[in-house]
Amino acid sequence: MTTAHSGSSARSSVVLNTRDLLISAAATAGAAADRAGVVVRPLKTLEQMTTACRLLEQVWGIRAGEPFDVQPHLLRALGHGGNYLVGAYRVDDGQLVGASSGFFTEPLGASMHSHITGVLPGIAGRGVGRALKWHQRQWALERGLSSITWTFDPLIARNAHFNISRLGARPHAYFVDFYGVMNDGPNRGQPSDRVEAVWDLSAASTMDAADDRQEQADSDPDELLASGASVLLSVGDDGLPVAGGNARHARHALIGIPRDIEGMRGSHPELALAWRYELRAAMALSMADSAWCVTGFARSGWYVLSREPTALRIGS
Repeated sequence: MTTAHSGSSARSSVVLNTRDLLISAAATAGAAADRAGVVVRPLKTLEQMTTACRLLEQVWGIRAGEPFDVQPHLLRALGHGGNYLVGAYRVDDGQLVGASSGFFTEPLGASMHSHITGVLPGIAGRGVGRALKWHQRQWALERGLSSITWTFDPLIARNAHFNISRLGARPHAYFVDFYGVMNDGPNRGQPSDRVEAVWDLSAASTMDAADDRQEQADSDPDELLASGASVLLSVGDDGLPVAGGNARHARHALIGIPRDIEGMRGSHPELALAWRYELRAAMALSMADSAWCVTGFARSGWYVLSREPTALRIGS
């Protein structure tokens, strides 16, 4: 069996056989764990699962006495069924600093859905989340899977950058108020709109991300604007969302979002809610058009949409 990498990157002509792909995935996961100073291993005991749940409650800001959907009995069932269930333990002191869980999904034997991944507050930015995701990829490939999906809040710029630029995943569909009312810290008082990310585990964008090349491959918003890209949504000088024009005849389009929507939700919840509705209008409409695909996310806070036929088509 061989795996071809599609896309516009320089690696698009490379073909790896399954054995080489597994070796490469293991090397990437191992290097990511080493850089983060953690070891990633399965959660096997109920005590470990309980500790993981307490960690996730901290990550999501669950108040004392409030319900949380991830409980030890759920993790026990998922792990017992052979699904993905791991923790990231710090090498120097053995402390659990991250956890992740996913389950097999359709198409059966080919895909997995990553339900939750969290890193202990204060540890974020040290590469633990990256180590968990590359381990997840290795685990999935070892079981013959070819893709992993998950949902993320498209208004959180750091998550968009991580998913698209650091991992090489691609947004696939926009869901309005996907989870309904949520009472955790990051989502309290806001509609739970989500974008589904699809991570093709052997795509050119993934391989480039594994080699730290994806960010360099991302398009520069300023260059795109100079070449005639349309702006569908941008951040005004006062922080307000500014709706843009029509991208009917453009090859590229840009959607801008605030750099720190989480801070805005705490200080200006009404403005954050306005951003939810404006992004929904711009992004959901664009993603429903199968001619457009999200091909990048710039650190400056711009989604890049393209009409490139080789990129992942989106819409559902």
